[in-house]
Amino acid sequence: MPGAPVLLMIAAMTLAAFISFAAPTRLRARLRLRDWDSEAPQKSLMAARVDPAADGLRDTAMMLELVASMLDAGAGIRRALELIAQCASPPIRQSLRPVVAALALGTDWETAWRTPIRHPAEVVRLKDALAFAALTGAPSASILYAQAARERREQFRAAEKRAAALGVKLVVPLGLCSLPAFICLGIVPVLIAMLPSG
Repeated sequence: MPGAPVLLMIAAMTLAAFISFAAPTRLRARLRLRDWDSEAPQKSLMAARVDPAADGLRDTAMMLELVASMLDAGAGIRRALELIAQCASPPIRQSLRPVVAALALGTDWETAWRTPIRHPAEVVRLKDALAFAALTGAPSASILYAQAARERREQFRAAEKRAAALGVKLVVPLGLCSLPAFICLGIVPVLIAMLPSG
């Protein structure tokens, strides 16, 4: 029988398609059944709410520019940090409040930053950028603007690296999705057309 290899190939592809699409469907059905417990509606409502840690200012570059503009306007570093703490996200706010309070009491820069709280990375970068102005008393708004521009360039480079890595990571899944379609729509019809009619 001359069409047996083609029929065998079509049967194999049909079986592969059935296995690849039927197993995820069954898995999704199991997950849906598992989610219908008494806590599921509460969990979905809690997930729909906005994360409170996401509210407020988190961008170090933006904080540096705000402090620089406040220093340009004549505010001191303590007042600038106090205003930043008021509009920052809760983790940054909790980290900056003891520092602002210590600076208000008149402690030096290094002592004010010695708190039992572990500072977030944004606050550490802010502290390092403000250290020169705080320790020397020199006007440093232009330095802070330059530091903010450097932070933004670093963020942009990191985003570009992540985007480049994503392209490489997506090659295999996209290939696995498009290869069966190419075989079914491109190669199989050609093979069927090449069979002698008889």
